[in-house]
Amino acid sequence: MTDVPSQKQRQRERDQAKPAPPNQGVGRFDVQPKHLYFTSLVVRDAQFAYDKRAKQLMDTLDKYSQSAGTGWGADSFADRYGIVAGKFLELWAKSVVSVGGVSVGFT
Repeated sequence: MTDVPSQKQRQRERDQAKPAPPNQGVGRFDVQPKHLYFTSLVVRDAQFAYDKRAKQLMDTLDKYSQSAGTGWGADSFADRYGIVAGKFLELWAKSVVSVGGVSVGFT
């Protein structure tokens, strides 16, 4: 597994790769590989921000993991909460993967 670039490294990479806007001539569509490469860097970096925010949400929710009390009512709530949390984590994982696929051109 490769090392994850820092936020400063990613910003520097984006700044270096930023191309001039495509030609705005009438009836022309001039998108070059450098434009697509820059777009992939922007999408890649959005994936890091997305992942960071979801982790912050999970860390915040984890502080309240024992707030329901004890007994069958709390256990029942915890069971349902576990199901919902599992679905959230599954959806989150799929969305992170899909953003990663977009950044490298997978469909």
